[in-house]
Amino acid sequence: MLNDIKQTPDALKELLNAYMPEDKCIKNLQISINCKDIKKIYIIASGSSRNAASTARYFIEKVTGIPVIVDFAGEFTYRHIPDTGKNDLAIVLSQSGETADVLSALKKLKEQGMPSFAITNNENSTMQKLAESGMSVHAGTEESIPATKSYTCQLMSLYILGLYIAGEKGSLHPDTINLLLGKIRCIPDKISSFLDIFDGQVNAAVEIIKNSDRLIVLGRGQNYPSAEECALKIQETSYINAFAYPTGEFMHGHLAVLDENYPVISLLTRTYDNSRSIILSIKNTNEIKKKRNPAIIAIGHDSSELSNADVFIGIPEQDEVVTPFLTTLLLQLLAYKTAGALGYDTINPRSLNKIVLDE
Repeated sequence: MLNDIKQTPDALKELLNAYMPEDKCIKNLQISINCKDIKKIYIIASGSSRNAASTARYFIEKVTGIPVIVDFAGEFTYRHIPDTGKNDLAIVLSQSGETADVLSALKKLKEQGMPSFAITNNENSTMQKLAESGMSVHAGTEESIPATKSYTCQLMSLYILGLYIAGEKGSLHPDTINLLLGKIRCIPDKISSFLDIFDGQVNAAVEIIKNSDRLIVLGRGQNYPSAEECALKIQETSYINAFAYPTGEFMHGHLAVLDENYPVISLLTRTYDNSRSIILSIKNTNEIKKKRNPAIIAIGHDSSELSNADVFIGIPEQDEVVTPFLTTLLLQLLAYKTAGALGYDTINPRSLNKIVLDE
């Protein structure tokens, strides 16, 4: 798993070189619908792929001005979705492109006449063949079953796709798109520069988490899907009963389950939220500590705002385009080191397969 994480910068560079061979240009990408006609975007996925989609939704909505609906593939297949059709774009995500519930959802979408776009790590997959258009995440072979570099490459693919749609639709000025493309180009080097720093920072948090059989992970806005991915990674690798909640929603009843033996990870990095959002998240985190006294692991930019945190992990403040990728890197390292401290196999966790063939 650690090798996969360390390969992330090179995998991202390969992806960027495939679709952005020049710093300020997206190439080798097309969608089977006029982007100016898109009314809604549905992103259908499972597991880590859905978490990547939920994270990217904030970026895509901001740059395109198009509403984005993210759903579980296994649930979407059995829902009645009114008013869908040729003016909506369906994006399906799967690392393998062979996951049964994603393929079932894709077949349903095609029956409804909705244009489809596949994002996979397998250009020869069934999903790529069924969809009208698509792209490869270029993550290469992933040794570990829990997704790390493939997750980050999926997230980057969605960012690239979002900017492509924005350019075709004309929702952003070309200069703004070029500026954002330049920021995206810098992400692999940013990840490389923080790998060793984050690796050392998470040790104190690991000491708290490894001694508990349960964990809460909180995040508001774009940090919430990152919290979901963190909880999933810890479940997959350390078999700890980890659950994610939106920070504000957690205050509505869920708070009562906490005690001093129930650690909380609170994600407080600045993303696609307004300043009031981060202020509320900090206030909520301090309130949780005051009312229930759990061990608090805070991940953010300024420790002075969280004097009650038991452990503070600092992520230097970056551009809002870059921050989700750094948060992802740190949380993957946290999950890996927690599993290692417990002596668990992160390559082949129990009962898990890379491809889920049956619903």
